[in-house]
This record gives sequence, structure tokens and C-alpha cells, in this order.
Amino acid sequence: MVNTRRSLANWAALCLVGGVALAGCSQVLDIQEAHVDPMIGGNAGSTGNTQAGIGLDDNGAPLVDAGALCDEYCSTVTAGCTDAHAQYIDYAACLASCVYFPAGSPGDTGGNTINCRLTYAQKAATEPYTYCTWAGPGGDGKCGSNCDGFCTIMMQECTASTTPNSVDYFPTLDDCESACAALPDIGNYAATNSAQQVGSDQVQCRLYHVDAAAATNDPGTHCPHAMGLSLCVDSDESY
Repeated sequence: MVNTRRSLANWAALCLVGGVALAGCSQVLDIQEAHVDPMIGGNAGSTGNTQAGIGLDDNGAPLVDAGALCDEYCSTVTAGCTDAHAQYIDYAACLASCVYFPAGSPGDTGGNTINCRLTYAQKAATEPYTYCTWAGPGGDGKCGSNCDGFCTIMMQECTASTTPNSVDYFPTLDDCESACAALPDIGNYAATNSAQQVGSDQVQCRLYHVDAAAATNDPGTHCPHAMGLSLCVDSDESY
């Protein structure tokens, strides 16, 4: 599955470099445009919501050290968590989401912070199965719950100013947390696991797509998936 994923990403990169129209690329790959949601190389990290690499805390105040901290975190987590344990498609995709999290304190071992994720990212190379999901965007119960991670990104990426429809974002953080809490949480999140990206309305699917919204700077396309309106729906539902 990982090799297939990389093949798609490589084809997409060739299409971008060669200037081939997206529709033509989709025909070559024999996939539908609606399912091309991965954080594909050329688009990842092109978000316009990072405020020049400076993230925001819970009160919307700038985190002046977030640029350097996110660089360290993203370098570490993408090096230690790879293939079936990858938490982001690549370094740039990690940066796009990282800036939405509060920094926390160096050495954090709990809490929905960048520093907590960095703590476990530094251990991930030795035991990726245990540490990678703690170091990832969800936090997996160690660095906040997966819903904490999802809603942190969702509330800043999918908003009235970034999406065309009111159904494409949550009005309040409480709304996001309530909706997320009602979803199945299967654990073991991996950005490379295509089975988590479509066909089931679960926390991991929505987390993948809100990351995609940040990484591709295309919330209009990806926020509806993160809201469970399409792709992140049960396979027996029509969409």
C-alpha cells in the first residue's frame, strides 16, 4: 500500500513539473480527482495560514519560537516515523499543521503541544509503533486526544473566511469536540494508510483530510471531507 502511495505521489510530482493538466494526470493515474486528497509534494506546505511560520497559542497570540520549534519537530518526526508509521506525507506537510499548535514547554510528556510531540518524535526511531502516533498530529491520548489534535487544526484551517459554505466548518470548538467524540477512533494513525482516507467516518479519516487542507492550502476542497460530508463517510452511504 505504501509503494502504491509513493507511486501516485511520484506521478503527481511529474505532472506538476511537466506542466501537465490535472485532468490529464488523473487519466494517467486512473483515479478520480475527488479522491486525490493526499498532501502531494508540490502542494504541501504552500499554506497561506502560517503567518510566516509563527503559530498561535490557544488565545490567538503569536508563538514567536514556533518557526524554529516546528522545524526541529518536523525534521525529527518525519525522520523517525516513516512508511507505515508516517504521521505526515512529508516535512512541508508537517510544517503546515505544526504552526497551529501551542508550543508548550521543552520536555513536555503530556498535553496538546508541539514540545510534547517533539519529546516522542525523538524516541520514535527506536520504537515507532509506540511513539509515532503520540508524536503525530492527533497526539493519540498522550499529547492530547486525537480529537484535541483534530480540532486544533480544524478550528483554524476550516473557517468562515476559508471555506465557501457554512456546513464546511464548525461554529465553535465545543461543536468540533462533540462531533469528534461521537466518531470511532481506531488508533494507529498513519498518513500513508489509504484505508483511513476514505470509506469510513472515523477520527483518523477526518484528521488526514484536515491535514490535507493545511498542506495543500485548499480548505475549500478538503474541509468538507474533514467535516464528514464526503470521503469520510461510511462505505454504504452515498456521497
